[in-house]
Amino acid sequence: MASTKLIVLKSREIIYTLIFLTLVAVLIVILLIMFKGDKKEENKEKKDITSEEISTTYTPGTYDSSITLGESSVSVMVTVDSNSITDVSFKQLDESIAAMYPLLETSMEDINTQLQYVDSLDKITYSSDNKYTATVIINAIQDALSKAVVQ
Repeated sequence: MASTKLIVLKSREIIYTLIFLTLVAVLIVILLIMFKGDKKEENKEKKDITSEEISTTYTPGTYDSSITLGESSVSVMVTVDSNSITDVSFKQLDESIAAMYPLLETSMEDINTQLQYVDSLDKITYSSDNKYTATVIINAIQDALSKAVVQ
C-alpha cells in the first residue's frame, strides 16, 4: 500500500521564495528591455541630410573647406569633375586630431563610399553613432561645393 507523505512548509520560506522569483522575473524583463535591438528605432535614427544635387554642373578641380574642432581646424578637400564628386578627403589630418576625434576618418570613408552610389548629398545616410560627425563633414562638403558650382 502506498503511504501518504506530508510536506510541511513554513510560510516564511514560501514568502522568501516568491520574493526571490519576483526579483528574478523583474531582472529578466529589465535585461530584455535594455538589450533588445529595436529595428524600428534604428531606422528612425538614420536620417537623410539635405543639400544641393550632386548632378549640378561644376568647374572641375579640387576645392576646400575647413572644419573647426576645438582650437584646431581640419581642411576637407573635395575633388569634382564636370558633373559629380570624385573624391572627398582630409588635407593633412594631424594625428592628435585623429586621436581626439576617432569618428572623423571612418565617417569620411563612409561618405566617400556612399558618394559612389548616390546622385545627391540628400541621399547620404548615417547612423546615430556618428550623426554629428557626419553632419559636420557634409556641411563642409556643401561649403566646398558652393565654390565649385558653375553659375
